[in-house]
Amino acid sequence: MTNKFKYMQLQMLDDHLSRVNVCDRPSGGWIRAVRTSLGMSVRQMAERIGIAQQSAARLEKNETNDAITLKSLRKAAEALDCRLVYAFVPNDGSLRNIVRKRALRKARDIVAPVDHSMMLEAQDVGDRQEKTAQIADELVRNPAISLWD
Repeated sequence: MTNKFKYMQLQMLDDHLSRVNVCDRPSGGWIRAVRTSLGMSVRQMAERIGIAQQSAARLEKNETNDAITLKSLRKAAEALDCRLVYAFVPNDGSLRNIVRKRALRKARDIVAPVDHSMMLEAQDVGDRQEKTAQIADELVRNPAISLWD
């Protein structure tokens, strides 16, 4: 995949993620929150899934302990007449922000040794921040796997 298409993919996914409204998991877990909101007992949910009541209670506990599988979450969601939505939500607000932050870090790593050796030779490389920004811009426009090394 060319860099142009990689960047287009990044933009499209970012645009999609920006429209997703995500909130944090309730402290007791989604299964329990939805089940109790519907007025459904653990026994009733277990019957809808086709498992023992103890297993259904364990599903809720496993969710709060981050020990549940996607398959189990999907089954519970279906039993509650819901669908499971699975997504990664960027901490920095967007994937572009993550790439930009990493590109700046990488650019600083590139500029610092050159700047240091030029200073030792009493030569001026120009504005360090400007050079760093230029390199970061290039890394953002042409992302490569090496960005993450």
